[in-house]
Amino acid sequence: MDFLFEQFGNWKFYLLGAYPVGALGGLVLNISMAFLSLIICFFIGAMFGLGRLSCRKYIAYPCIIYIEVIRATPVLLLVFWFFFFIPSVLGKNISLFWSSVIALSVYATAYQAEIVRAGILAVPVGQMEAALASGMTRFMALKTVILPQAFKMMIPSFVSFFISLFKETSVTYIIGVVELVQTGIIVSQRQPNRMFAAYICMAMGFFVICFAMSHVARRMERRFGMLDLQSYRPTVCRSDLNLAPCNVEKSTA
Repeated sequence: MDFLFEQFGNWKFYLLGAYPVGALGGLVLNISMAFLSLIICFFIGAMFGLGRLSCRKYIAYPCIIYIEVIRATPVLLLVFWFFFFIPSVLGKNISLFWSSVIALSVYATAYQAEIVRAGILAVPVGQMEAALASGMTRFMALKTVILPQAFKMMIPSFVSFFISLFKETSVTYIIGVVELVQTGIIVSQRQPNRMFAAYICMAMGFFVICFAMSHVARRMERRFGMLDLQSYRPTVCRSDLNLAPCNVEKSTA
């Protein structure tokens, strides 16, 4: 185990890369790419999710095509596309970091759109009918009645998707981004006899962040009432979860 403890001496390189002497990298760069991509794709994904639900085919069909094509494309291929495509279109090179963020944002937009669509469809149909019956327009009902309820149900899915997106940032090492995987590769090349320890340190870095975020997602699900109580209390009787007390049911019978 001594070879593993030796790698802990490189913790700053795994966490920050060459910073402050060089550019920021390591695990912090993975988190930054995932966080920025999630923010960029949030509003765009919401528009695509709403567009897919539109009754106008000229709005719905382009959204459906975009979502299905991107979801069927490996994220590694998207990273390659934008790494070579953007400089040829703009006529100038952009940094590896922003090329990766754009590729991840395009990838994440399709999944965010599906989360938004699923959240809206999860709201009971009676909510829209009641809002329209009260005199609201469809846009007003969507804005003030449907979306607040849907957003509440989307939050745990957003956190869960952040975990998936965070893991997907590891593929950016292939174009030279010095994130956590690349730092481990650099260490293993400098010390070939410590390659196994370097890869264990990489796995530990991803595990700590993913485990912490999954715990946050579970807490949000409990807080917002998204979970069935029986899944957490297997011994509870289904009748104990009823809103009406048992004695009321017997008296009415």
